Amino acid sequence: MDRNENTYHWEEISEACVQIESLFSLVNELVLREKIFYDSKFSEGWKSFERLNSLDGTLLVPVDIPTFNPIVAASRNQALELLCVTDTMRQHQKENLIGYQETRKSPHEHFGQVVWGTAGNFGRSSFLGAHYVPHPIRSFLLEETGFLKPGVDMGTDVQEWVNEERVKLFAGLTPLGKMHSFELILPPLVAEVLESSSNLSEVLDASLELRQKYKKIREWIGEYQAAIENEDPASVSNFKKTLELVSKDLETMRKGNELGDTSVGISFLSFKLPTPKLPDIRRFWGIRSALNKLLLNRKGEKALTRLLSWLDCEGEREVELIKDHFHSQK
Repeated sequence: MDRNENTYHWEEISEACVQIESLFSLVNELVLREKIFYDSKFSEGWKSFERLNSLDGTLLVPVDIPTFNPIVAASRNQALELLCVTDTMRQHQKENLIGYQETRKSPHEHFGQVVWGTAGNFGRSSFLGAHYVPHPIRSFLLEETGFLKPGVDMGTDVQEWVNEERVKLFAGLTPLGKMHSFELILPPLVAEVLESSSNLSEVLDASLELRQKYKKIREWIGEYQAAIENEDPASVSNFKKTLELVSKDLETMRKGNELGDTSVGISFLSFKLPTPKLPDIRRFWGIRSALNKLLLNRKGEKALTRLLSWLDCEGEREVELIKDHFHSQK
């Protein structure tokens, strides 16, 4: 969007980039969320996978969210005001509303799917009191408009912390000026899932199988979230201290080396760098040990190559498009 010109425009991006970001998000959510709530009126995506459909009521929880509930409507309208940051956006939203009321069709269909759809999901999120995990394109809208998160979500925050620590882990031991060739440092759960899958159809099963392995981390995140919501400063301080200790574990490994610079936009973006010698984590116990093990998963180079082949993106042009997309997120 262009605030100076008081308008907005669309930019074309590779379908593979959206697929990659969506896959990364899905794997993380399936492994690290205790429950995933969704509006039962929009269940086609979840129910199209037999393995996920069988989890209704356990991991996946369908909820009938009334569209015109006062809480839903108020939150949706407030979100629309914050998302429509230019006159053109406000005008197109007004035209969509009138068009849908008269013909059940929106004249600015893509705008409606992105902007109106995002606002609608914030309405549902408010109704449930649950965090909203957006589609990558809607996520970009939230970043562009500076939309503030309505509350702290430790599930998302811990995932971002893990990915940023891994960038430092794999980039920190490189002498200045030695960075070359772009690559994605995969989120650790994604790397593990892809390495245990032989095709895309196995990714869901592989993700669900990891839930038991990372149960301790999932429960710890839930306790952290509860401490935040209960406004318990002593407990929150202890959770933060755990993350700080894990960061220091990795910093100790990097100490004494001449560090290069690295840019982090999307948290799994970096450059191809020599793989560092990993520290001995056997002396750690409990959640500290679990977090260290998660962080020290392999970079996922082979897994990424496998994923690109599944998405038919092995050609030089496709790889360049993916490279440019993630590089622009810095």
